[in-house]
Amino acid sequence: VLKATPGDRMPITLRGPKHAAPITYRVPMASAQVKSAVLLAGLNTPGITTVIEPVMTRDHTEKMLKGFGANLSVETDERGVRHIFIEGQGKLTGQTIAVPGDPSSAGFPLVAALIVPGSDITIENVLMNPTRTGLLLTLQEMGARIDILDRRNEGGEDVADLRVRYSELKGVTIPPERAPTMIDEYPVLAVAASFAEGATLMLGLEELR
Repeated sequence: VLKATPGDRMPITLRGPKHAAPITYRVPMASAQVKSAVLLAGLNTPGITTVIEPVMTRDHTEKMLKGFGANLSVETDERGVRHIFIEGQGKLTGQTIAVPGDPSSAGFPLVAALIVPGSDITIENVLMNPTRTGLLLTLQEMGARIDILDRRNEGGEDVADLRVRYSELKGVTIPPERAPTMIDEYPVLAVAASFAEGATLMLGLEELR
């Protein structure tokens, strides 16, 4: 039962059922947060909860749950749609987790180095999960001098060190399908774009409205 304050305002009161039931849920937008919420809720249900993801988003939750022992599997159909299955009420086992550097946070010193003449910095232990490297790819297309050093795997995630040097950037067009891999990084990308020669066009940003 979901109840909002008159006028559809906060606070919201949510009362769950005594016994949760597994569901099949199709994510209506590219949102890792919505996907993760359903998967985590599915841990408490008897049976299989299915999340259908038309556009792949960051998959940290899937990797984490599998690392803790959850019975989780992913299938991709011929259209590229992901079907994520998780069995509820299984046994999870505590793990030691190495948390890599957040690409969103790394974006600020990275862009700062690119636009300040004479800069040459190394950012260590940055997550290189393919679902999170959209900013890095875009900056490289803009002419950024970024060297990816010491690629490795830690805690089930790809990690590397980034050497970043001042670069003369040029404007590019960013395709809409890249948005889920850098949805939090568009503000710092806008800073880089303001120092680039020519126009930068960012497509597929409906989620940010």
